[in-house]
Amino acid sequence: MGGEENAVVTGATQQSSASPGSTQSAAATWEPLVAANDAQRVANSYGAKLTNLITTVPKTQPSPGVCVWFLGTVIGAGERERAAIAWIIADSVMKNRAGSSRAGELWRSAALAGTRLSGRDRKIVSAFLDGVFGLPPDGKSEIHVIGHVAEWLWYLHARETVHGSRNIALLDPPKFNVTEPGGDGFVVFSDAVTSETSFRLWEIKQHVGGSAVSTTVGTAYKQLSTNATRYLAQLTGIHSTQPGPVGELCQQLVDFWIDCSHRAGAGVSVASATTPAPPRCFSTMGRHFPGFTQPGQMEGLLMAVEDLPGLARDVRGYLWTVL
Repeated sequence: MGGEENAVVTGATQQSSASPGSTQSAAATWEPLVAANDAQRVANSYGAKLTNLITTVPKTQPSPGVCVWFLGTVIGAGERERAAIAWIIADSVMKNRAGSSRAGELWRSAALAGTRLSGRDRKIVSAFLDGVFGLPPDGKSEIHVIGHVAEWLWYLHARETVHGSRNIALLDPPKFNVTEPGGDGFVVFSDAVTSETSFRLWEIKQHVGGSAVSTTVGTAYKQLSTNATRYLAQLTGIHSTQPGPVGELCQQLVDFWIDCSHRAGAGVSVASATTPAPPRCFSTMGRHFPGFTQPGQMEGLLMAVEDLPGLARDVRGYLWTVL
């Protein structure tokens, strides 16, 4: 997932010196500047879709041996628009982590009402946040939080984007814990005409250091090419028992990858604090995956986000706002 760069991260939220078990004041310094209910109203005015708030454009067209990549930018966005992006991510994170339990609605109702949870309710919600985000005031590693937000930027973009002649048959959400082994992103497509299934295995990184974006992209290439078969073996065990075409495809994930079948493919996504974004990216991907020669078999996504660490802290802040 997120890259290994060390960086001093600054942004709209800061950490409080209060203890995790204490009652936080309404002005806790790690809270986002825009209240959750206001952020939700702005998000709803954009259809509650990340892709309506982030400008994304194609940078290359499908051709043999060339990575098809998209550039998304969050540059010069207003405070309320950035808050809406953070809220959409936070809301999606909690829905995914809480599943059908009462923790999700417990968190959401309190966040939108601007109230703190206490006692048993606080313990319930904390259990679903602690693994990735930690608990206020200190929390877990901010680099890990940024990396997790990078994964959610990719996931929401994939879920909300129209994929031409392909329909999404399976899209794995980001992992529950940032240090879990396995691939970062996995999506199965069904061809809209033939119904043939295919997959893309993604490596997802964050980039907040002073190095070039291309360095982080290169690290992602290496990790994906080195670990792909191991990731796919793990995914086989998870998905190959599903009924129908998805299960049938997932029985052969490792085979298709090793054979460079047209039903396999690679993707790399980077969320970067470097703005403006470099004009070229993913141009050497074909050297790292020389067997993937079919148009569209290699895909890339670069999200250039102004003050990416600040956005990640706001996501965490909305999740923490009820604690």
